[in-house]
Amino acid sequence: MKIKKHISVTAIGCALCIAAAGAFTGCSNGNSSETATVTTSDTVSADKTEQAETLPQTEGEVVVQNIQITADNAKLQSRTVVKDDVLWLVQSGSAAEFTVSGRNASITLAGSSGINNDAEHRPRYAVYVDDRMICDDVMADKDVTVSLWNDTDKTAAVKVMLLSEAIYGGVGICYVDVESSSAQPVVPAEKSPLMIEFIGDSITCGYGVESKSPNESFMTSTENFSKSYAYLAAKSLGADYTTCCYSGYGIVSGYSGDGTKNADDLLPDCYGLNSNFKDYRENWDFSEHCDVVVINLGTNDMNYVAADPESHGNEFVEGYKAFLQTVREKCPNAPIICTMGTMGGDDIYKLIERAIAELGDDNITSYFSQTHSMRDGMGADGHPSKRTQQYSADVLAEKIRNVLGKKE
Repeated sequence: MKIKKHISVTAIGCALCIAAAGAFTGCSNGNSSETATVTTSDTVSADKTEQAETLPQTEGEVVVQNIQITADNAKLQSRTVVKDDVLWLVQSGSAAEFTVSGRNASITLAGSSGINNDAEHRPRYAVYVDDRMICDDVMADKDVTVSLWNDTDKTAAVKVMLLSEAIYGGVGICYVDVESSSAQPVVPAEKSPLMIEFIGDSITCGYGVESKSPNESFMTSTENFSKSYAYLAAKSLGADYTTCCYSGYGIVSGYSGDGTKNADDLLPDCYGLNSNFKDYRENWDFSEHCDVVVINLGTNDMNYVAADPESHGNEFVEGYKAFLQTVREKCPNAPIICTMGTMGGDDIYKLIERAIAELGDDNITSYFSQTHSMRDGMGADGHPSKRTQQYSADVLAEKIRNVLGKKE
């Protein structure tokens, strides 16, 4: 933490974050008519100490404090990575939640190499203050500073979340700047006693959930994990969560339009990684204790299995069993709930039931998710709408309540 005198303050950058002020823009916000002030810049600060004098804090004195966000002062949701003093949100729904006390608070975020993607596939993030979204944008700059509030003394809950999926890159949290007399102006949000792991594909990612038509192509600007069944179910249960989900990924074959095997996009191959995005492709430590695991996979295997139902069906059963065993090794006591069906797949679901029966683990259950229909609307490329995602969340939340009740 750096402390600077209130009377002359200049924002200080972290190793990957920029301090020289650039253009001011408005951060889009679908939930409010207000606009958060966002500062972007393109040059890296060479020496923090040249920009502001760091002095010891006198008790009760209001000073600008520059505070790095870490696991010590924030509750972290889903998989995160620390590199070069930046906390990177790297999976769908990865988030940092904390309380800030003081005046004139802002947060500086960093862009990964995902900012070099084409404009329709850059990482999307949101910033919330007291559960109100103040910023919703795609990351196109090396750094962005978002004003949390100005000219007001307040204590508020702050959350930063990655809304798009892992494969398009992460968003980094560099630091919070706040004018405060408190020795600890940033403290972590309280953890929930319930932790759920969600493993899935585009349905879990919230692919195209904000698109207006099933004919629209995918863009990260319409992908929103906070409107997926996974996030909504966790919210309904007051649970924390962790995720591993990738659009187009399957158990033995990723999505294949013609039924040929796609061995490049397999969820089991990246389950043990922080992220399959190039910047963070390192082993995940599985440090969280998960109380429940939800697996929603098989939709992208459908065309491959249909090309040779007997042979490929047997391959799918064996692959699904192997993946269940991997998940069981990581979560030895957690109930595992397997589901699929939102985008069809009766035949695949029967294979899932067979895999579970052959494995003989009494702590694994399954159910077929109701297939969506046009009357509820559809998102990009025929993916589930907000209404379908909410319905799926309600069903799943009840399933989780039931398995936890039986466990107790």
